[in-house]
Amino acid sequence: MAEPSEHNQTCSRCVVLERRVAELETQLATGDGRIAKLQARIAERERLLLEATRAAKRQAAPFSRNRPKLEPKKPGRPVGHEAAQRPAPPPRAIAETLEVPLACCPHGGGPVEDLQSHQQTMTDLPRVEPVTRRYVTHSGWCRRGCRRVRSRHAHQTSEACGAAGNQIGPQALALAADLKHRLGLSYRKIADFFEAHFGLTLCAGALVRAEQRLARFAQGTYQALTVILRASRVVYADETGWRIATRSAWLWVFTNEYVTVYLIREDRSQVVIRDVLGNHFGGVLSSDCCLAYDPIEADKQKCLGHILKDLSGLEAIQGRNAARFSHQASTVLRDAIDLKRRGTSMSKHGYASACGRIEARLDRLLERNYRDPDNRRLAGRMIKHRQHLLTFLYEEAVEPTNNTAERALRPAVISRKLSAGNRSPTGARTHGILASLAQTARQNGRDFVHAAANLLRQGDPNGIAPVLPVLSAAV
Repeated sequence: MAEPSEHNQTCSRCVVLERRVAELETQLATGDGRIAKLQARIAERERLLLEATRAAKRQAAPFSRNRPKLEPKKPGRPVGHEAAQRPAPPPRAIAETLEVPLACCPHGGGPVEDLQSHQQTMTDLPRVEPVTRRYVTHSGWCRRGCRRVRSRHAHQTSEACGAAGNQIGPQALALAADLKHRLGLSYRKIADFFEAHFGLTLCAGALVRAEQRLARFAQGTYQALTVILRASRVVYADETGWRIATRSAWLWVFTNEYVTVYLIREDRSQVVIRDVLGNHFGGVLSSDCCLAYDPIEADKQKCLGHILKDLSGLEAIQGRNAARFSHQASTVLRDAIDLKRRGTSMSKHGYASACGRIEARLDRLLERNYRDPDNRRLAGRMIKHRQHLLTFLYEEAVEPTNNTAERALRPAVISRKLSAGNRSPTGARTHGILASLAQTARQNGRDFVHAAANLLRQGDPNGIAPVLPVLSAAV
């Protein structure tokens, strides 16, 4: 039998080599595709990191740090929602009625037929002018008490006379305290406002000293708010950066539906929490995952809003396989929040069964091993706080997020942008006390200005201002 020729052997090798080259070219194209995808992911992460860095340095925060939505929601209330209108004033509030006759056409002067009447009410502010009163008091020597005594009118805030006898009244000082500690205006802007609209000349130094005196008189009310907070069923807590002169500090807030307590400390540890809530708080403490809250022995609820935000951020930059955890975890937590909303329309047995299914889904998700470092880190945080993630399902008064505390911090953040904090520990203590009273009064529909003016008139550090219905009985 004839042996294959050398030419045939060469052609055979060419076919094999061509086949091998084709395979390598296919592998190379696949590798190039993977490299392109990885480069796109790296570019996306670098973009997000650059945006986060710029946002951290930005003086004014944007409305949204994410990409704009393709179909954003229209502003205003949804279609079909009840209209929001200012209520009409009651008849007793109408000071006078003005009749506007129509004798002829205002445009052409011709006669008008088929007359109809129409009504409109207008509520306006009269021009406010300061009222100055002179108080003539008398002093004398008391033989029984062996001391000199002086008469005092109920509207006076002090017995100062002579060079210090030109005083600002309690109503004006209380309004200034509300503008400063609730609305965040600076002392100079408050003085300018009083000068422009009331014709009342003030200086920033006088306002500072007056509010320090008001804070001393409000100390009893501030302590009463702390006592009520300790007996509450739920307390939402949060903190934000602050400054006292050149030193770093923290502004803390502890709040719920009725009471809000602010305080400024140079400490961000559990000591501050124990000083406010005590060592044996019997309610539910809602907070973020800050380490300072971990040693507190109480029922807790960790903010699901923070966790959902982190999960959403991971899902946006991860690949398909790695993003499964963030997507599934977000789904479980959102289903839990939705279950809480629907709980009132379910039977007790049905609600308990649904809670059990949510618990089982979350446990199965956290039992897995995750190779992605970001997934492993976030899963580890959820495992650490596992028993505090779904407390809101079993406590009716507890919300799944810490938005209540964050909303209470917003006025403080605005004030920080304007004033950069406080210049002294005394100013920090004054702000904490007066901001607490002003916010609590607003929560309960009480008049903080009236309450603060009464505290100035009483001049008693142990006095109680009626900023909360529970405290009104003590006044």
